[in-house]
Parts: sequence; C-alpha cells; structure tokens
Amino acid sequence: MSKEERKKREKEQRRNTIIDAAEKVIFEKGIEQSTMEEIAHEAELSKGTLYLYFKSKNELYTAIAQRGSDILNRRFAKMFAGDFTGLELIRKIGETYLNFVNENPDYFRAFMYYESMSDVEELQESEIAGHCEENRREALGFMIRALQIGMQDGTIDESYDPRELAIVLWSSTRGITTMTHMKGIGHYFKVLDDMEIQVSSLFESFLNLIGTGIATDEARNKLMTDSQKK
Repeated sequence: MSKEERKKREKEQRRNTIIDAAEKVIFEKGIEQSTMEEIAHEAELSKGTLYLYFKSKNELYTAIAQRGSDILNRRFAKMFAGDFTGLELIRKIGETYLNFVNENPDYFRAFMYYESMSDVEELQESEIAGHCEENRREALGFMIRALQIGMQDGTIDESYDPRELAIVLWSSTRGITTMTHMKGIGHYFKVLDDMEIQVSSLFESFLNLIGTGIATDEARNKLMTDSQKK
C-alpha cells in the first residue's frame, strides 16, 4: 500500500469514527441538544479536527442521513436479485422501508431533519447533501424499475407512466411510514385512537390498496384468490 493510499484510508477511518461518535451523541440527546464539543469528545478528537471533516453540525447530521440511506438502498438493491414479479417488488419495497424505519428510527429522524433544512445555500455547497440526493434518486429508481418489470411481466397495468406512478407511490409510502414512526415514538394521533385503528393494519391496508390499484386484471384476480385462501 502506497503512502497516499494509507493516508486516504486513515482519513476515511477517522471520518467514520466521527460519524459513529455523532450517532451516539445525537441519537441519545437529539440534534438540538447536542454540540460539536460533545461529539469531538466522544470521538477523542479536538474540535478543530472535527471541523476539518465537517463544516457544521448540520452537515454532520446530514452524513448520518447519508449513512442511513446507504444502508436502506442496499436493502432495496438486494430484492432485485430475487425471483419476484414487479407487483411483488413494489410491495416488498414498501415493507422494506417500513421495517427499516421500525428498526432504525434514529436514521429516519435524520432523514426528516435533512429534508426540513431550509438553508438552500448550505445544501448546494455540501458534497454530503449531494450524496443524499443521489441516494434519493436511486431509491426512486428502484421503484421505477419495479414498476417497469411489472409492466413487462403483466402484473402491473402498463397504462401508467412508471415515473409519475413511482412518485405517487413513494410519497404515499413515506406519508404512511411517517405516521407509523410518529405513533411508535409516542406521538398522539387522536383521530386514530378515536377510530380504533391500528397503524400496523393501516399500513397493510395501504399495501393491499396499492397492489389491487395498479395490478392488471389477471394479477388482481390472483391477489383476491390468494387472499381468500388465507
């Protein structure tokens, strides 16, 4: 290994150490209550060294969101190695997303914080934010690809524009998942309590609605038959 390669590896290792420390501090205290001093202390680095890698706490939290979206997209990618119809892939994308949020609520909070950032200039200048946007496009690309597969294998109605449908499905999935996440951390959804609706059954109904709504007649009939057998 050359000297330059060793330095590059050491720099990447230190960067990951900082992100690990940031996760520990921010996941325990929240982004607003955490400080760069605390993160530097956790990483056993000086505050000055921290700023050599990340310009601000926002950028560091964006790096956490990037790490989470990297993990999520790898899970999406693995699904395409299986023998699934396009309609099955759409459902699995929704299930995978919900499972990820349930298992990693702190990453989901990082996603939401990143998306709520209003400093456009800071986002435009950040390479890390650029990576997050690439991950978002890649995730949407998985949805588009699944729809195209379904249109080719006859399980999804080909009258839809796969790009437009992907955006509708992705935003809808995100909305239901956000509600599930908020309910899971104790957020009070009185309307759901008043209607005696469980979030888990709500998500299942949502997935079923998607499946029957975009399916071809043949695939829809199969779904109904399979459901009746259960």
